[in-house]
Amino acid sequence: MSKRFDTVTLIKENFDYIDSITIVDHTGKVMVQLRYNPRFSQEENEIENKLSLNKSILEIFPSLTPETSTLIQVLNTGNVIFCEKQSLTTLTGKRITSTNINLPIVSRGKIIGAIELSKDITHIEKSHGRKSRSTPPQEENYNAAKTLTTRYSLNDIITVNQEMKNLKNFIKRISTSSSSVLIFGETGTGKELFAQAIHSESHRRIAPFVAVNCSALPETLLEGILFGTLKGAFTGAENKKGLFETAHGGTIYLDEINSMPLNLQAKLLRTLQEGTILPLGGNSPVKIDVRVIASINKNPAEIIKSGEMRDDLFYRLNVINIKIPPLRERPDDIPVLIDYFIKKYNKSLGRNVKGIDNDVRELFMSYKWPGNVRELEHVIEAAMNMVDGKIIKLEHLQVYLGENTAVDTKISPIENIIPLKEALEQLEKKMISFALSKARGNVSEASRLLRIPRTTLQYKMEKYKIND
Repeated sequence: MSKRFDTVTLIKENFDYIDSITIVDHTGKVMVQLRYNPRFSQEENEIENKLSLNKSILEIFPSLTPETSTLIQVLNTGNVIFCEKQSLTTLTGKRITSTNINLPIVSRGKIIGAIELSKDITHIEKSHGRKSRSTPPQEENYNAAKTLTTRYSLNDIITVNQEMKNLKNFIKRISTSSSSVLIFGETGTGKELFAQAIHSESHRRIAPFVAVNCSALPETLLEGILFGTLKGAFTGAENKKGLFETAHGGTIYLDEINSMPLNLQAKLLRTLQEGTILPLGGNSPVKIDVRVIASINKNPAEIIKSGEMRDDLFYRLNVINIKIPPLRERPDDIPVLIDYFIKKYNKSLGRNVKGIDNDVRELFMSYKWPGNVRELEHVIEAAMNMVDGKIIKLEHLQVYLGENTAVDTKISPIENIIPLKEALEQLEKKMISFALSKARGNVSEASRLLRIPRTTLQYKMEKYKIND
């Protein structure tokens, strides 16, 4: 059994002290917060503790999302989660890097809450020189989001569509295999959900599941993160295990594999063919047992024709192929997904919404959903933050839906002419603020929503004095 499932061993090996205990209820609301971090004064710790009570864990740590919060993941899965390194920002703006272990609180078979034991390692990172001014922000963000377990299973694929049902049955058939899988689907269709479902159905489910967004990491970091490094490989390099080795016995998911540099694609191909990795600076291959699941969000023929992806790697990964249909091709799923997301946000937002009115239903059914299921979820979440009754109406849709606009976002008649540049800047500022709100302050997620580079978004935030 891997050490992440041996809770006692994990605590003994990684926690010579604990300086924070957090207990949340089943909704993620903090019921107990005991922070006695020696880096801060007693008064500062007491302020943090008082501010935290009866607030959502996502409110206390604005830099977290439901996907990156280990406590929320424990509430959703019931799994024990150990996070070796997590960087976050507190309500008062403090930056903390911690090691933590999260455990579910179960009563009569039902998850009623979760507890997190945390150790601040910010000072350790600094003293060892691993977190310096030269450390790229992408690496820090990646480490903050990395977990070694799954949140989703086959039951989390919500559908009544026959094609999707066939895909679920297909996953059951191929889950026992160790062959590579290539998933094709547009942005927002749920490619990682499918990857996690495959892992959860397989015999590898007790071993790590490691997800890597190949487009979020620069080429200079990606090879070392995937295959590991040995001391002396480059200036400042240390002996560090790569994610392929971390995923040994389990599954590694390579999202947007077509954005991986071609030279790394060649190295990945060798790994797939030989079942070994070669760390940076090493000359002895390391044997690994990892199932590779990769995904692309463009048409495979276009990717090969454009040269974004080596054809030999494509064919090696495409042993098993899964194509997820976009939401516009399965409108029968829209009503069930609406109901599912309403129930989900009723729970997390403390609402009692019953459904949508006919005008909203007509709008949703006629809309093409270019952002697919993810866009539908964001629209529902935004509406439920606005609704003051039990029914979502058009007036509650403060989001732009293609050619359809919600009442509050329609363009008003022009009364005063202002310079076009000024008008565009006002619109740009409004859209950036809205995207950051939707992403709960996560700059990387906001940049993906706006489809601009993270560095560009940070520049514009500074330009318009927008705080994340």
